[in-house]
Amino acid sequence: MNILYAYHNYLKHLQEEGTKERKKDKGFHASASGSCYRKQMYAYFDYESDPIDEKGLRILRMGTIVHKDVEDAIHHYMKTNANEIKDNNISIFSEHKVKIPELNIVGTLDVAVYDGNSEIIDIYDVKTAAAYTWTKHFGRKDNRQQNANENYKLQLGTYALGMQSQVQPKKTNLHLFWYNKNTSMVREQLVIPDWIDKAFEYWTGLNEYLVEYGEKFVDYLEPEVEYGVPFEDWECRYCQYESICPSKIKERKQRKPRKRRV
Repeated sequence: MNILYAYHNYLKHLQEEGTKERKKDKGFHASASGSCYRKQMYAYFDYESDPIDEKGLRILRMGTIVHKDVEDAIHHYMKTNANEIKDNNISIFSEHKVKIPELNIVGTLDVAVYDGNSEIIDIYDVKTAAAYTWTKHFGRKDNRQQNANENYKLQLGTYALGMQSQVQPKKTNLHLFWYNKNTSMVREQLVIPDWIDKAFEYWTGLNEYLVEYGEKFVDYLEPEVEYGVPFEDWECRYCQYESICPSKIKERKQRKPRKRRV
């Protein structure tokens, strides 16, 4: 028996099932916050993506397993502390569906806790990280990067937009809950609420393209010409639409940054 072969086939099966589920919800997905606008449009119009290699599937699965553990832990907490939660007028949302129709956004947040007394909501997103990413946030001060993983912060801001329309809180707190895949260390990071407005700006820009170009985006969203196509060069090296995108960024080591369009 070839265990690796069996495991890879299983992960491919899970990936295919997950893709089917995602396609049931038409719209831009919150988990893709901050991504290249052309990439977003490929996904929106259901273009076939490139297959994920074996290692990539295993990496994705590890993140899914950690998320499932956290989800189960939250449900266990809700069950064993039901009376206390009710008495304190607390609402807990776990794997909660979020929809923002005016921005064509769908998604599922990890955890949100709303205090009905103070009218404060705390929104959490769980992220698994390898050593390098962890170092950018929690390593030695000279190794930390202030602007690291901004797409994660945009994702949190997107969930906040959805929950604000649902519960109308007076205050919204954003948190990233990090799990180190190398050491199993965990850290919680507070994210400033400015990312809520930044998320709105990001999605508004994408929807402007959707209205302006629709399915003809392939003719107009030219890489390195239009704003947000892509936002970062590294996106092209990991893009699942690499085989159909005309971008040549991945073939070069560096290029000059573009200015935002007026």
